[in-house]
Amino acid sequence: MTTMRFIRQDVVNAADFALAAGTLDMAFSGREDLDDRSRFSASHTRALARSSAMVQYNPKSFELAVGGEVFRADDLQDLPRKFPATSIAIDATTMEFPEIALILLAYRRLAFTSPRCVFIYTEPTEYVRRPPQEAAAPGSAFDLTSTFRAKNAIPAFTPMLSGGSKAHLVAFLGFEGARLSRVLSEDDGHFYTDVTVVFGIPPFQATWDMHALLANTRLIEQHSPSVRFSGANNPRSAYMLLQEVHRGLVGSHCNRLAVAPFGTKPAAIGAALYCVEREAMRAVYDHPERKAGRTRGVHRTHWFEVA
Repeated sequence: MTTMRFIRQDVVNAADFALAAGTLDMAFSGREDLDDRSRFSASHTRALARSSAMVQYNPKSFELAVGGEVFRADDLQDLPRKFPATSIAIDATTMEFPEIALILLAYRRLAFTSPRCVFIYTEPTEYVRRPPQEAAAPGSAFDLTSTFRAKNAIPAFTPMLSGGSKAHLVAFLGFEGARLSRVLSEDDGHFYTDVTVVFGIPPFQATWDMHALLANTRLIEQHSPSVRFSGANNPRSAYMLLQEVHRGLVGSHCNRLAVAPFGTKPAAIGAALYCVEREAMRAVYDHPERKAGRTRGVHRTHWFEVA
């Protein structure tokens, strides 16, 4: 496994996509029928590559469907052989954290050579608010998720634990404050003895950070975690923050680092990259079923690239 380098993080336009069209080997994307930006981002990501495949992870069967092939999440060695590539594009707009992490695992840890990786992420113009007749609790103004499909861990990102294992949990937070509260309530201090929460500041758009802070106010009051900040559109910042916390475990009572990527998708990219680069990392995820029409419009599109 090669050392990862962040080589590009910027906003791109139609001219940039036209210039890069067809220059990569493989493109991966997820469901694109949810909203405007999903369709926009998936189609632009596919245009970057000579071949493409849709990716979907089933958290109940622990299977990753890629194109017409189905792989067990703990047995991905054949994936880069069936879809060979020295450069890949990942549409982070339509792919969820497990899908991004498992594709990265296959190509960056299991493939013979680690490919150049491009991530495309498109911001929405706005998130859809709850209907006026629904009395939203403070900090839950947006209607984003139908349900959370499973509490199942993601194979390859759930290291074996000894009886005395204790973890420092780093949680990137967004608009849905109940997600981390459920994790901590179920654990009840048994495994996650230290908690750091991370907010996406500076945010994509003004006031979005306030919505995230409001959504998680009760959690902060109840659990008194450490609070950190990392740019909403900065995967490298998220990666470096995890690296810093991980190094701080030396000499502490925690012998594991865990991450909950509940915040922005660029933060989830950084978390996925760190998990793939560090084999003992534990990923915590609740597999949300995203609502169709949860956002409106197409705003800026970001190009993140690592090698």
